[in-house]
Amino acid sequence: MNEEQKDKGLKRAVKAENEFRLPSNFAYRTMRKVEEAMRLREKKSERRTLFATIAASVFLAGCCIAGLTTYFGDVIKEAFTPTENLKPDHIQIPAFWVLILITIPLFVLFDRWMRKRYYKHHS
Repeated sequence: MNEEQKDKGLKRAVKAENEFRLPSNFAYRTMRKVEEAMRLREKKSERRTLFATIAASVFLAGCCIAGLTTYFGDVIKEAFTPTENLKPDHIQIPAFWVLILITIPLFVLFDRWMRKRYYKHHS
């Protein structure tokens, strides 16, 4: 091959390369595709996080039930078995329920006090 033909071949290649043009909205379409891919990745990670949270919650609830059954199984069985009629002198109010009856009004009073303070500062 002579030099002239090589030059013609190079000129054609350069000319053909210059003919290729990107569309005017190439950057916009590319960024839209990138954002779409990012959104899909985010959705997948959110879905995985949701499933992991649900699985962890079910596992922890199961462990809680198993632990309570292991430690308090006999007490739970006794609580659900029918007993003889008790005489009124032997009935005792459990301490837990007394504490609940005392704390509920205290929490209601505390809630009212906190709401008054909040609305006083934010109104």
